[in-house]
Amino acid sequence: RTDHHWEPLGAYYAAKAFCDIAQTPVKELSTYKTETIDGFVGTMYAFTDYNERIKNDPDTFTYYIPSTEYTATYYTTDFKVDEQFAQFHSIFVDQPASGAYSTFMGGDQKIVKIETANKNGRKLCIFKDSYGNALVPYLTQSFSDIYVIDMRYFDLNAVSFMQQVGATDVLFAMNTFSATGGNSECLETIRTQ
Repeated sequence: RTDHHWEPLGAYYAAKAFCDIAQTPVKELSTYKTETIDGFVGTMYAFTDYNERIKNDPDTFTYYIPSTEYTATYYTTDFKVDEQFAQFHSIFVDQPASGAYSTFMGGDQKIVKIETANKNGRKLCIFKDSYGNALVPYLTQSFSDIYVIDMRYFDLNAVSFMQQVGATDVLFAMNTFSATGGNSECLETIRTQ
């Protein structure tokens, strides 16, 4: 209600629909640990020039942590370890209520590689904008490795990158503006670089 992104619950259903098509299992939501952040006013608070009615009627941001063990590594736009994030190995980063959506990977990171305890040999590349961030936790139980790539901050050829990492699956997870609006230029750039 106070943010333009998916609720984490909606992202779960989107991840489940993708995994059904990809023919890889997704655990039931009841197997996840539930966390909440009270006082979330999201992007709508800023979009409305900090409207007091939104501030005085915040959401509770509820998100879900998978039981699958994993390690996350953060990279720069050219796929070199990002020393600024070398201490982070989680896809969850504590945030204040005002930035609760950035709980997922601390916001829009360039490239994040997630190595999971699931050893089915499936490697997923997600090309996304901020909407794709909320999908990531649900996919840790379905793939061995996940590469989360923000198409807006990627300096490599997407096809070559997927070949380099041995991707078996690909998912484009973005809002309509990114797919067809101004950000769509990023899709063309990563295809032709």
